[in-house]
Amino acid sequence: MNKITKVLLIIILVLILIVIVVGIVALLFKGGEVKNITNNVINNEKVQSNKYYMVYVNTGNGGATYYGQIVRENEQVLVLKDPGYINVQQPQEEGAQPQVNFTLMKDEFFQPISEMTIYKQSLVFIQQLSDESPIINFYKN
Repeated sequence: MNKITKVLLIIILVLILIVIVVGIVALLFKGGEVKNITNNVINNEKVQSNKYYMVYVNTGNGGATYYGQIVRENEQVLVLKDPGYINVQQPQEEGAQPQVNFTLMKDEFFQPISEMTIYKQSLVFIQQLSDESPIINFYKN
C-alpha cells in the first residue's frame, strides 16, 4: 500500500472510533440502554435491589404509608413487594401507651397477593429505610 492509502485508512478508522465513543457517551447521558443496564432494567422496567422503602401515597381524602421492597418500576407505576403498614391502636386506659403494630397487607382478611401496584401520579414521596429500621427487622424475622 502506498502512503496515501495508509493515511486514508487511519483517518477512516479514527473517525469510526470517534463515532462509537460519541454514541456510547450519548447513550449514557440520555438514559439509553447502556446506562439502564446498570440500573437493572428489564423490558423498560427498572428492577430495584433488596432495599426497603416507605412509600407515602395520596388517597384522595388523606394519605397512606406503605412499607416494602420496590421490585419493579416504570414510568406509570411501581410495584411494592410484601407491602405493610403501621397500625396504631389507642389505649383503652387513660395514661397508657398506644399499641403500635406492623401489619402485612397479605395478612388482611381479604388476603391480597403479596405485591401492590401503585400509580406514580398518587405518590407523594418515597424514602429508603436504614438498615437499623424496626420495619426491616420485622421483614427479616
